[in-house]
Amino acid sequence: MEYKWKAMFTVWIAIFMATLDGSIVNVALPTLTEYFRTDITTIEWVIMGYLLIITSLLLSFGRLSDIFGRKRIFTVGIAIFTAGSGLCAISNTVGQLIFYRVIQGIGASMVMATGVAIISNAFPLKERGKAMGFIGTVVAIGSMAGPVAGGFLIENVGWQSIFYINIPVGIVGVVMASAILRKDETAVGSTFDVPGAVTLFIGLVSLLLAMSEGQELGWASGYIIALFGLSILFFILFIYLENRAKEPIMDLRHFKNKPFAAANISALLVFISMFGVILLLPFFLEEQLGYSPQEVGIVLIAVPVVMSVVSPASGWLYDKTKSNLLSSMGLGIASLSIFSLGFLSSSSNFIDVALRMAFFGLGMGLFQAPNNSIIMSSLPRERLGIAAGTLGTMRNMGMVIGVALSGAVFSTRYVHYGNIEGSFLPAFRDTYIVSAIICGIAVFTSLVRSRTESE
Repeated sequence: MEYKWKAMFTVWIAIFMATLDGSIVNVALPTLTEYFRTDITTIEWVIMGYLLIITSLLLSFGRLSDIFGRKRIFTVGIAIFTAGSGLCAISNTVGQLIFYRVIQGIGASMVMATGVAIISNAFPLKERGKAMGFIGTVVAIGSMAGPVAGGFLIENVGWQSIFYINIPVGIVGVVMASAILRKDETAVGSTFDVPGAVTLFIGLVSLLLAMSEGQELGWASGYIIALFGLSILFFILFIYLENRAKEPIMDLRHFKNKPFAAANISALLVFISMFGVILLLPFFLEEQLGYSPQEVGIVLIAVPVVMSVVSPASGWLYDKTKSNLLSSMGLGIASLSIFSLGFLSSSSNFIDVALRMAFFGLGMGLFQAPNNSIIMSSLPRERLGIAAGTLGTMRNMGMVIGVALSGAVFSTRYVHYGNIEGSFLPAFRDTYIVSAIICGIAVFTSLVRSRTESE
C-alpha cells in the first residue's frame, strides 16, 4: 500500500475519534446533568470548555507543528486526548469532568491542527481535492455514529463508556502514527511566538465566551460588553505584535493571498449559516411536527449521509477541473436549501423535511472538499500547519457565532411576533432567511478566488 493511503488511514482514526467524541457527548448531557445533580448552565461547560480550548489553540499548534514536526504534535495529541478520555470516565464531580474535557480539547486541537496538514503533505497537489473529500467523509461518518453509539452506550453500559471507548482507539492511533507516519522536517533555529500566542488565545476566548453567553445574560450586560472590549483590545495587540514579530504565529501577509483569504472567509460564513440550521431544526421537528428524539436524529443524519458520498466525488472533480464553480454551486444549493427549510410548516411531512436536508448536505458536500483543498494549497509546504490551524479556527468560530446569532435572531423575532405559541413558525422562517443570506454571501466570496499554483 502506498504511503499516502497509510497516512490517510492513520489520520482517519484520530479525526474519527475526535469527531465521534464531539457528537457523542451531546447525547449524554441530560444523563450527566442528572448524575452530577447539577443544572443545564453548568453542564453546558462540558461542551463549551472543550470547544473553547480547541478553537483558541488551533493556530498555536499549527505553528508549533511547522516548527517541531507535524508527526510529533499529532502523535502527542492523540495520547493527550486518550488520557483525557480516561480521566473524564473516572470523574467524581462535574468540575473534574469539565477540567478533564479541557485536557481532551488540548489533544483534539493538536490532532485537528496537524491531521489535514499531514494528508496535504502526503498527497500530491493534483490529488489534494480527493484527499480533502475523504477527510470530509470520515468527519461525516463520525457525526452520524456519535448520536447512535452514544444513545446505545449510555442506555446499556453507562455514561462512562462514551469516554472509555476512546482508549483502545487512541492506543491504536498512537501506535499507527508512531510506526507509519514519516518524520517530517523541523524548522531548525525557528522560535515560537509566545506573545502572539498568548494575545490570540485571550482574544479568541473572550470573543467566544461573549458570543456563547450573550444570549443568556443579555447583549447589553456589563460582563458581555467587557468580554467584547477585552477581545477587541487583545486582537489589536495581536495584530500589532504580529506585524513586528520576526517569526509570527500568523503571518498576516497570508491574507493578501486572495485564494487563501477568500476560502477561509467562505468557510467562516458557511459554518455560521450551517450551525444556525442545526440549532433550531430539532425544536421545530419536536414542537411543531411532534417527532420523537429518535425521529429527529434520523432527519438530521440526512446531511452527513449525503456529504459522506458527495465529498470524495467533489474533491475528485476539483482535482480534474480546478474550477471554483464547483464549491460556489454547492453554496448556492445550500443557500436555497436553507431558505426552503425556513418555509416548512406544521403540515410538512417526513419526506419533505428529509429531502430539503439532503439537498443541504449535497451543497455542503460539493463545497467543502474543493474549499479545503484551496486553503491547503495556497501556502507553501512549510506553512501547512498554519493553513490547517486557520481553517480549523474559522470552522469553530463559525460554529459558536452561528449558534449565538441564530438564537439572538429567533428570540428577537419571536418577541416581535407577539411572544405567543403562533410566533414560532414566523420567527423560525426569519432566522433561516438570515442564515440563507449569510450562505449566499459565501457564494460570492467563493467566486472571488482564483486558481492557485503554489505548492
